[in-house]
Amino acid sequence: MEKLKTVYKKHEKDDKTDFAGAVGINPCRRHRLLYLYRLSSMKKINYRHYIAITITIGFVACWLLFPNALGRIIESVRDFGLSVAYYFCEIFGIDHTITPMVNEFPKIPFFDFFPSAPAPSPAPSVPIPDTFDGFKGKWFAYWQLWATKDNFLHYLYTLGNGLYYFSFFLLIFLPFVLIVGLLFRRCLKTQNNDRNKESKPLRAFKRLSDVIYRPVKRWVAGFIGFLVEHPLYLKIWAGIWAFYFNIFTIAVEFIAFYLYFVVSFDFLNIYRQIYKLFLDLWAVIDFLPLWVLILVGFFIFNHICRNIAYTELYHRERCNRGFINERGVVTVVYGEMGAGKTALITDMALSAEVQFRDQAFEIIIECDMKFPNFPWRNFEDELKAAFAAHEVFSVPSCVKWLRKKFVVWRNAPCRENCFNYDFERYGLEYDNKLYIINLWQVLKDYACAYLVYTVQSSLLISNYSIRTDNLISDLGNFPIWDCDFFKRDSRLIDSFSHRAHILDFDMLRLGKTMLKNNPNRNAFGFGVYVISEIDKERKNAPELKDVKADSENCNQKNDLFNVLLKMSRHACVVANRVFVKVFADLQRPESLGADARELGEVVYIRENSEAAVTLPFFSPFYFFELAFLGVNAKFISPYVQYNHNRGDSMLFLYLIKNIVAAMQHRYERVNNTFGSTTMYLQLESGRMDGIPKERKYYRQDKKIWSSRYATDCLSGIFDERAAVNTVGIDDLRAYADRVARNDELKYQNSHFQNEINELKSKTT
Repeated sequence: MEKLKTVYKKHEKDDKTDFAGAVGINPCRRHRLLYLYRLSSMKKINYRHYIAITITIGFVACWLLFPNALGRIIESVRDFGLSVAYYFCEIFGIDHTITPMVNEFPKIPFFDFFPSAPAPSPAPSVPIPDTFDGFKGKWFAYWQLWATKDNFLHYLYTLGNGLYYFSFFLLIFLPFVLIVGLLFRRCLKTQNNDRNKESKPLRAFKRLSDVIYRPVKRWVAGFIGFLVEHPLYLKIWAGIWAFYFNIFTIAVEFIAFYLYFVVSFDFLNIYRQIYKLFLDLWAVIDFLPLWVLILVGFFIFNHICRNIAYTELYHRERCNRGFINERGVVTVVYGEMGAGKTALITDMALSAEVQFRDQAFEIIIECDMKFPNFPWRNFEDELKAAFAAHEVFSVPSCVKWLRKKFVVWRNAPCRENCFNYDFERYGLEYDNKLYIINLWQVLKDYACAYLVYTVQSSLLISNYSIRTDNLISDLGNFPIWDCDFFKRDSRLIDSFSHRAHILDFDMLRLGKTMLKNNPNRNAFGFGVYVISEIDKERKNAPELKDVKADSENCNQKNDLFNVLLKMSRHACVVANRVFVKVFADLQRPESLGADARELGEVVYIRENSEAAVTLPFFSPFYFFELAFLGVNAKFISPYVQYNHNRGDSMLFLYLIKNIVAAMQHRYERVNNTFGSTTMYLQLESGRMDGIPKERKYYRQDKKIWSSRYATDCLSGIFDERAAVNTVGIDDLRAYADRVARNDELKYQNSHFQNEINELKSKTT
């Protein structure tokens, strides 16, 4: 068969080929073998295609349920054409006799001029009248009827019936609930040590689940994945039902009425358009059952709420970026232990990185607009080649590279030496009414900004690990960054994450360096520098009283660290924008020397609010949250008691636990996605004088807690000690009584206790 397939593929288009002879088989078997081959080829097709095609055919057959859809789309196209013609005639003052039909009622049934056709469905009966006067009349009649005695009595009658059926429901099902509750309480009091043993009902349930539920779930998930891989089916289905539900008609009719309205200002017929909208939507309302409409409404409502929540998150992020923009180059954060100092500087660093890319992008666009006819693509291509050759890797190297280009052009000014720019036609200067800017100055700004913008690694340099997840889309032309913190898929973190660069403190030293001839000592440039526990690195004057500046070794007094920070804003300025930020944290501002502290502002974390979600109607009045908190509170106590008394597993607890767990997962994911904490800050100058300024900063959970950093970022200090340790907490000596004995005090190895013992020995 394999030989048959190979030869057939080779000769299937050649009718003169002796196929049977070529494969060495009897000619009488040729057609049967060809049929088998083609059948085997068909089997290679994913069977889900046949299912999708069958569903498509079924959807097409549903056309019989919507006989007015075709007529309405034809009418809408007619109305659109007449409105377009009417619009242009009115705009340009052309005499015409065009009568727009967009205000006419739909002709339903539309195809009644076919006498032999089956009787079409009549026009739908919508709950509103066809005229505004009729609507007003029914509106007033409604309120008159609402205030009558008969209506109130009917309301009480309906309410009584509802209570009756509800009571009937309770009388039927309440005994079962009570019986299940009593049995469960009995199970709670039953003790056993059958560890990991499952009850017979639970085992039967799992076997049934393995046979029915899990295969169905896997198949449905596989079919959904198939549709995602083949979106054409989804588009066809959406188009079919959009046609049946008059979605296309509504869109075309809206445009037709808009064109008519902007030249006629016919306010009197707006109600008629609302009535026509109800007529078109009635195809959906009448076809779908009430529970489906409620479900669709819920999803639409949830979608709207999520959009509002994301909008609020983005707004708060913009507020945070405004706060960062107001700060200088150096910002020091302090507060009590656990106040969130490291979280704050990490959060600000992540936003500052995005700001640097945004600022670089702004410079690129500004330069582009100054010389709109310059071949920027040629310029970018040469820049990319310089990046790849490591000729350009920093702002100074970028300036150096462009200076070489300028010298070549100056010696031989031609288009080839100016990136093929027609400077004789378009000029070499730009007047901004402040000063004249030369093309090569603009190229310098563009090149430096393009370098900052296109660096694909993180712009963070820190003394602890920080994860970034900015994504760049590069199709070979101009790249675009996606810096959305709030819509990242947590399951794909490893695929798009970058880590901050390791901070070599020698980069920040203008004087002596820790490592002689360190290749990184001159690498200070654009980027966001993040330093946790900077006071432990730099110390204050009392702690450095014995440190000598003339020491041969590198120390805080001869490394000129503070001098570099004082001049850091000059390290990378592009188009009057500074691309250097330093964020640091400490516990006490006095722990850092005044010379370093006074370089910038000091931020004190005064208070943190309780975390709250930005999702509307979720907290504190959203039903789901109340239901979850109530169910969870009722579940935890019996669950703990069950685990205390029993070691086995039973079906009822298995089902309840999975329901509560599903609710907990939903609750946790909503809080992690839309959770936000307001940090109340006090701003002071580094001199710690003046009246502190009160400001707010929003810490967004999705942004800062998505595995960005480890709160125990300095735990590596203790790893070596832990590797050789053999003593646990149970091995430590405990006090024998209410008051510690003298030998127990000596066991503390305390400086204070040693001083007391020394005094005792001297007095005795």
